[in-house]
Amino acid sequence: MVFTSPKWCQDILMPIPEKELVGEFVMRRGHDLNDIPEDSPSSVCAYTGKSYTIKDIRNNVNCLSKSLGQILGWDFHQGSSEDKVVAVCSLNSIDYVPLTWAIHRLGGICLLLHPTSSAAELEALMRKANCKAMFTCKPLLKPCQDAFAAINGDPSSIFLLELPEEPPISVPNRTVSQLISEGEHLPDLQPLNLDGFKSKEQLAYLCPTSGTSGFLKLAKVSHANVLANILQATAFDACSFPGQVDVSLGILPLSHAYGLTILHVLLWRGDSIIMHPKFDMQAVLKSVQQYQIRRMYLVPTIIGALVMNPILFKLYDLSSVKRVISGSASLPEQLSNGLKQICPEWHILPGYGLTEAFVVVSWTSPTSSYSGSAGCLLPLMEARLLDSEGSDITAHGQSGDLLLRSPSVVGGYFGEAEAETTTFGSDGWLRTGDVAAFQQNSNGDSHLVIVDRKKDIMKVKGIQVPPVEIEAQLVAHPAVDDAAVVAIEDEDAGERPFAFVVRSQKVMTDVDEKGLRQAINKHIQNTLSEPFWLRQNIRFIEAIPKSHNGKSLKYKLKQQLITV
Repeated sequence: MVFTSPKWCQDILMPIPEKELVGEFVMRRGHDLNDIPEDSPSSVCAYTGKSYTIKDIRNNVNCLSKSLGQILGWDFHQGSSEDKVVAVCSLNSIDYVPLTWAIHRLGGICLLLHPTSSAAELEALMRKANCKAMFTCKPLLKPCQDAFAAINGDPSSIFLLELPEEPPISVPNRTVSQLISEGEHLPDLQPLNLDGFKSKEQLAYLCPTSGTSGFLKLAKVSHANVLANILQATAFDACSFPGQVDVSLGILPLSHAYGLTILHVLLWRGDSIIMHPKFDMQAVLKSVQQYQIRRMYLVPTIIGALVMNPILFKLYDLSSVKRVISGSASLPEQLSNGLKQICPEWHILPGYGLTEAFVVVSWTSPTSSYSGSAGCLLPLMEARLLDSEGSDITAHGQSGDLLLRSPSVVGGYFGEAEAETTTFGSDGWLRTGDVAAFQQNSNGDSHLVIVDRKKDIMKVKGIQVPPVEIEAQLVAHPAVDDAAVVAIEDEDAGERPFAFVVRSQKVMTDVDEKGLRQAINKHIQNTLSEPFWLRQNIRFIEAIPKSHNGKSLKYKLKQQLITV
């Protein structure tokens, strides 16, 4: 059975362009979509108030492409795109995405690198992609210089994105502002000739996957993949908010596929995006009040931080906020409920996505919900569920391996033929590695429910035990701030769950570890059946190791068990 978007979800607004650069598409269509003047702000720096209109962005992209073309000797109509790879490793900036569009204008590909990466990780990915230039920011300059030097990169080909609060150090590297100024005095580039160009084939981005298994892969994202998800997400959103333009929070890391995609969607819709270089709770809440932000795209870790600090909600006027869209990782129900208790007027709208599907797969509509779900599929998104025998599941409420098909699904992994074959089937279906089910709500809409990562689900006495169910009960205990559960071998049961727990600094602080372990076990035994019980398999740690997008790095936790 193939699951699709609900009947009330409209089709995408136009065919996916076959010969179009993503930046040219957004700049050409963005403010025309909702008839917004070109001089209205598109991107605003939350700290300085500096803003760009779509007209400014168009000018900056043009000037950047001219100056970079001259410095690097690149032209859109000459050379292979794989010989024009530029790494971008920076905190968020209002220049970040326009910079990537300028690189595309020269026929280049952008390798997006996470700011939390080590110099060794940066080196490995840049070497794999054969990077010729790099953009970073002052706080990250040293590890980026070391990594670029290790692949014999030209130091003069490292450029800087400027941030609102930078270290007061002088460096010789050219900045984006300087490149724009230089480009203003250069002759125009040749008009784009797209006769031989195919959006489906031309890569726009190389995006690292989440790396929860300890091995980062680079997803090959074409211009058509980005264009497809822009149109899919916009069409789904228009069903609930037709013709509505918002002021949105730009806090998601643009180095991550989720943040990058959302920014493209918002720019094309014509929203004003209030951009933060990174997450700072009080700075975010201050900007909500200052700019009257209506829509916030967040991840569960940020939602958790907000729920843990309810006093801050009384210090700022947050009445402008109407919607909170959660993605990147599953949103635990207790976090959703906790946020609703603090701000009952907010719509909490969970979604699901992954880099390989670039990116948004499902979203929740305020008019169609199902408790614990990640919403309904976007238009042109198809899903199948396979049972343990590889047969299609044809009923609601039964879980199985989740497969996806969509024009947004990427073309594979860069330089990883074996992993590519395993994940991207020749039949056109993406193997997500997630176990999921579809549930029908009272309206008859099919809602996607993510059960867990397939590789994380354990078998206890032959019974499947998803760690996420134990984790949900652990963090529901008032003395637990965070938790992650992995499988360990057991002679009698085959496997048993083992929990890593971060203690609350506010509740039961006078109880020792033995007493807290007993309290947690009692809570688990009262809420879950015997295969889910932990007994002595609880270890208290200071923090759960997380990926750049807030997912628990369980391979690191398993390493801790091995080394003890």
